Amino acid sequence: MHQIRIASVVLSAVLLASCGGGASDVPAKPSFASQVSFGDSLSDVGSYNVGAIAALGGGQFTINIPGTPTNWTEMTAPMLGLSQPCAAQTGIDNGSGAAPGTPVGMVVPVTNNTACTAYAQGGARVTSQPGIGNKLLGGGGFALTVPVVTQIANHLAANGGTFNGNEIVFVMAGANDVFYQAGLVGAAAITSAQAAAAMQTAATELATAVKNEIVGKGAKYVVVVNIPDMGTTPYVAVQASPAATKALLDALVSAFNTQLAADLPDSATVLNIDANTASHDEVTNPSKYNLTNVTGTACNLSFGVNPLSPSAGVPGSSLVCKASNLTAGVSVTDHYMFADLVHPTPYAHSLFALYVLQAMTNKGWY
Repeated sequence: MHQIRIASVVLSAVLLASCGGGASDVPAKPSFASQVSFGDSLSDVGSYNVGAIAALGGGQFTINIPGTPTNWTEMTAPMLGLSQPCAAQTGIDNGSGAAPGTPVGMVVPVTNNTACTAYAQGGARVTSQPGIGNKLLGGGGFALTVPVVTQIANHLAANGGTFNGNEIVFVMAGANDVFYQAGLVGAAAITSAQAAAAMQTAATELATAVKNEIVGKGAKYVVVVNIPDMGTTPYVAVQASPAATKALLDALVSAFNTQLAADLPDSATVLNIDANTASHDEVTNPSKYNLTNVTGTACNLSFGVNPLSPSAGVPGSSLVCKASNLTAGVSVTDHYMFADLVHPTPYAHSLFALYVLQAMTNKGWY
């Protein structure tokens, strides 16, 4: 894929520069036996790639391109010498069950795939249900949204209660807590100050889980990613509501990221990745990253085109976005930043994969 080749070339140059010409004092880099990932839609490699979603050619929250890595965790794996990640759990449930009129393919039983270690699920929050897109929130949602702390517990349960110490572990969460708390503010159920406090609590809970349930259970290489810059996404421009103002989103993201940095500093076993700064710089300086559009969406999200748009004026989702339902004039190889209102395109994912691998290189992990 064009964007992956670009990242590979740049990364090779970075690695040559960092190796110091083979100097003998460069420490040996770890050789990873597996990649384990926890989080939300930004790391989801196919939790909902079943039933009606699979039939529509979707399955990931980006532009879905068959046979091609489109998520950043799919891009890091081969560069670390590992096989492509697969979803540890799949299924969808819109709550209609076996009732008459159940939409075909919108209720698919949960399957736990014991050979897979990509636990991230679209809509997942740090510790709580319901997540974004879960049936319990109403609106026809079907996402499983297993919380990140439960994802970690599920991995431990399937692996004797421990990490081996030879995994690279990726953790990226918090954005859905922002959407959830912002929604409560928009509904006048809580104040913005209460929402910010809830985000701080979520950050502390994530940091505690990393320290106690990941590092504390044997993991030696843990990459923790903060929340990207949600205030510069197309979501702010399109969703004109009290729950989607830039000021509110910025405040909630900042509350989480600041608390996470305080509770979980870099250490011998933890590497923090500042996705917020990276994504903000991409929007502010797009030419530096060969980005051609940082304001629009590569996917056509309109009713009648995107199958997940329920009605006119209500945007759909990149979960079912593919080459045949892109915005007019856009191709899968164009360098748009956003697939939908908040999710990256495969090209933007490749930029982030590069960013992570560069940070790992600086840490001596790659």
